[in-house]
Amino acid sequence: MKKSTKIILIIIVIVAAALIIINNFVRKDTDVLFAKVNDNEIFLSDIENTAAMYGLQVTQEDVGLILDQLINNEIAKIYAQNTGMVNEPGFNKDFEWQKNEMRKELLINNMLEDIVKTQTTLSDEELLEYIEMNPFVKIRTIFIPVKDDSAKAEKEIYEAYGKLEKGSDFERLQKKYTDKAYRTPNNKAELIKLEVLRNILPYDSNLPEIDAFTQPVLTKFGYYIIKRYDDPTLDEIKEEVGTTIQNEKEGSYLNDYLESFKKDIIINDTNLEKGLASQNNANNDLVVATKANMKLLYGTLKKYYDFFLTAEQRQNLDYLDYKDISKQIALQEFLHRTALDDNYESSMNFISQWEAQSQEFDKNRGDYIVQQMYKDVISPAIQVSEDDILNYYEAHKSEFIIDGVQQPISEVHYDISLELTNKKYQDWFTNVINEYNITVEKYEENL
Repeated sequence: MKKSTKIILIIIVIVAAALIIINNFVRKDTDVLFAKVNDNEIFLSDIENTAAMYGLQVTQEDVGLILDQLINNEIAKIYAQNTGMVNEPGFNKDFEWQKNEMRKELLINNMLEDIVKTQTTLSDEELLEYIEMNPFVKIRTIFIPVKDDSAKAEKEIYEAYGKLEKGSDFERLQKKYTDKAYRTPNNKAELIKLEVLRNILPYDSNLPEIDAFTQPVLTKFGYYIIKRYDDPTLDEIKEEVGTTIQNEKEGSYLNDYLESFKKDIIINDTNLEKGLASQNNANNDLVVATKANMKLLYGTLKKYYDFFLTAEQRQNLDYLDYKDISKQIALQEFLHRTALDDNYESSMNFISQWEAQSQEFDKNRGDYIVQQMYKDVISPAIQVSEDDILNYYEAHKSEFIIDGVQQPISEVHYDISLELTNKKYQDWFTNVINEYNITVEKYEENL
């Protein structure tokens, strides 16, 4: 992927994302300093946290890209401070709205957790019934991952298999051939569902008898030899996987509860269509969803649309998309009102959790500033028009000839758009740096 592509992808993610709070537990005085923007420092831990947030590996290339992005985030904050954007009433109102949404989510989760825990106590009879339907087996495995050298892995697994056939102890060979990272704590036998074991083995293989082991099995992860032990007792299952079974039961109950709750939500198609068609706030008091005596007004729905959807995203949605989104928003709003009615707001569990989260949210206001800057200022500033793309194509036609054939604009439209967007993006930050005399220092020796 070209550098410009990766930068734009990061921009898109940040523009589309809701506020993400990053908890940084690494002490700055022992961290590696990578850059400074005025007096604001960027450390290795900031790079690692951002990489984890976007599912990126911290490679040398990605370190550079992420660092550039974090530098730009600091520049965006400085712009917001210097222009007074952070002091605008609407800005602070949106910040408080998002904070309140976070509070709603926490309150709903507290209610749902309490309902699920109350309704899904796992009795011994239920555990027995579950085990009859989902029998468990006790196994140990010799596992050798297939990495760069598949021939070496194959040689090692068949070497171990040959020793097993001659009577060598399975556990001793497991310790010899299986890296500690792939073994259970204290090298204990593990419990898995019989169905999982069947799925690991080739479709034409038989399950191993108790105290028997399989031939080497190749999966996408690597080679296995699996030995089966005496089937686990009820107490062993309860100790090892009781929590997993309980969680499955809770998850199933929660899904059923939410589906049942959602089923009674009625969308008023006429009012929703009227609200979507309006260009002002005249229809904000229209009732667009109901459940029993609860009502959702279009104005509440519109706030979600305006906050989480870009203009381009809204243009690409049809009415059924809007209806589905509206039902999900109604579900959240009505769950919140149910939690309020049932007084979960007064529970000590909620109060203590909200106090901690609220303080953390306020402390990370800078993340919110960055989010709003990309959404309200930077993203609109780097939009590329069709005329921009056409003019660029006409001025650089010679660059779009492959094997003597001129490529039509439709074939290179995306690449041109990406190139121009990236240039506007870079120019925006360069102009802000110059206008506000921002000092950017990179410590290349630490990269």
